[in-house]
Amino acid sequence: MRATGNLLGLRPAILKQIDRLAERRASAESFVDPWFAVALQDAALETGRRIGCLVDRRGSVQSVLVGDAVHLPVPKWARKRLGAGRLGGLRLIHATLSGQGLAGEDLETLRMLSLDASVAVICGIAGTVPMIEAAHLLPDNAAGRLWEVLPRRHATMMEARLDLTLRDLETQLRRDAANLRNRGLGEGRKARDAAIIVVPVLDRTVDEEWEKAELTALCHTAGVAVAAVVVQRRSRPDPTFLIGRGKVREIAMLGLAKGADLLVFGSALTPSQQRSIAEATEVRVIDRNQLILDIFAKHAHTPEGRLQVELAQLRYNLPRLSDKDDALSRLTGGIGAQGPGETTLEMERRRARQRINVLEKRIESVVAERSERRRRRVETATPMAAVVGYTNAGKSTLFNTMTGASVIAQDRLFATLDPTVRRVRLEDDRVALLVDTVGFIRDLPDELVGAFRATLEEIDAAKVLVLVADAADPHLEEQIAAVRRILGELDFGDRPVLTVLNKADCVSDQALLEARALELDGIPTCAKDPATVRPVVRKLTAMLGQ
Repeated sequence: MRATGNLLGLRPAILKQIDRLAERRASAESFVDPWFAVALQDAALETGRRIGCLVDRRGSVQSVLVGDAVHLPVPKWARKRLGAGRLGGLRLIHATLSGQGLAGEDLETLRMLSLDASVAVICGIAGTVPMIEAAHLLPDNAAGRLWEVLPRRHATMMEARLDLTLRDLETQLRRDAANLRNRGLGEGRKARDAAIIVVPVLDRTVDEEWEKAELTALCHTAGVAVAAVVVQRRSRPDPTFLIGRGKVREIAMLGLAKGADLLVFGSALTPSQQRSIAEATEVRVIDRNQLILDIFAKHAHTPEGRLQVELAQLRYNLPRLSDKDDALSRLTGGIGAQGPGETTLEMERRRARQRINVLEKRIESVVAERSERRRRRVETATPMAAVVGYTNAGKSTLFNTMTGASVIAQDRLFATLDPTVRRVRLEDDRVALLVDTVGFIRDLPDELVGAFRATLEEIDAAKVLVLVADAADPHLEEQIAAVRRILGELDFGDRPVLTVLNKADCVSDQALLEARALELDGIPTCAKDPATVRPVVRKLTAMLGQ
C-alpha cells in the first residue's frame, strides 16, 4: 500500500518510512498503542507534514494520508455508513505538529465521516512516547453535543477502551434509530425514513410555525419520521446551497447525530441546488414538491390517478436528469453505430419525454370519458356539487356523512386523491350528486396543478362548491384564501361557494367561532355529527335550487 496525499518533494527514504506505517498493526482495544503513536510522530517530524492513518477495528491500516503542516485531507471513501445504529468502522489516527490537539476541522471530519474515533498524536521529541487526545461520537442527547473529547493523556496512560466505547455507543445508536422510526406516525405505522426538516425563511412575513407544522404533517403522511426541524433565516437565497454552505454542513452533522438519512427542504430546490446539497451532505435531499409528489404516488389507487401521478413525477424529474452522476454520461454506442452513439443521459431524457407524451394522450382520453359522463348527468338534469378545501380539513368525513358513502377518511394529508361521486338527498327530497375531490395545499407544485386538472374536471360540472375548512386551525383564513386562489387558477373561481367550518367541536372559544362564521359566511360543523351537517344540506338545497 502506498501513501496518498501531499508527497511532492519527499526523499525516497522518507517515503519508505511513511509506507512502512501501513505494515504496522494498531491495537483493536485501545484508541492507539504507544509504539504506533511513536512511529506516526517520528514520520511527521521527519517530513514536517501532518500524517494520518485510517485504521479498521481489527487494527489494520487501510490507508496512509499525508497533508501539509496544518491540514490533513481525508478521502470521501472513508465514510462507510452501514445503516442506522452503525458507525463507519474506521478510526483516524493522525499526528499534529503545532502542539495542539484535536482541531475543529478534525472533529467535523469525525462527524461527517461517521468515524469510530479521531485520535491526535501530539508530536514532541522524536523517539519518545507522545501525548494523545482522542474523541468519539455521542448518541442523541439533550445537550445537543455531537462528540466527546477525552482528556489529554500520555499514550501509555490512556484509560478509556475503544472497543468497549464503540460497543456501548452503537447499542445506544441502534436503540435511538428504532425509537425514531417507531414514534410519531400513529396508527401502528413504522417510518420508512428519518429526516431533518429544513425551513428556509427568506421573507419576514412567513409564519415559521405554520411552515414547520405543515411540513412535519407532510412527512408523517409520507411515512417519514422527523428527527429535527431547522429554521434558517436569510435575506436572500444562496444560489448554490439555498441556505449557505456552512449551514448545510451543520445540518449534515446534526442529521448524522440524529440518525437521519434524508433532508427535506420546505422551499423548492433547483436541480443544481439539490445536487450541491446532496454532494456536500452525502444523504438524500428532497424538497416540499417532491414530498407531495411522493404522497400522491402512494395514495393514488385508480388507473387514472396513477397516470396523473406518474405524469407529474416525470415532469418534475425531467430537468433533474441532467444532474445525475457521471455514469449517465458514458457512451453507449457500439459496433456498427454511426458516431459516438447516444449517451445514457440522452436516452433517459428521450424515454422520459416519450413516456410523458404517452401519458398525456391517455389522460386526454380520461378527460374525454369524464366529459361524456358529465354530459349524461347534465342530460338527466341531476344537479351536482363538489366538496373542495384544504387538505386534512375533513372533506371526506363530511362527504361520507352527507351521502352515506365509505370513502377513506383519515387524519393525514391527501388521504383522498381519486374523485368519488355519490348521491345526496336534499331537504326538498330532490337528489343531487356530490363529488369528493383531492385536498388543496398552498404553493401547490405546478406539475400537480397540470397533471391533476383531469381529476378536478369533475368540478366543472358542479353548480356549487362546498368549501370545507378546519375551524380549529389558527390559519383558517390563510387556508381558505389558498383554496380560492387555486380554484381561480383552475378557472373555477366564479362558482357559488358554500363555506363549511368543520371541526367546530375542537374550538374551545365558541364565541370566536361564531364571529368567524359570521365574517366568513360559513356554517360551523362537526362532520362526524349528522345533526350539525343538516344546516349544510339545507343551505346546499337552497343554492342548488336557485
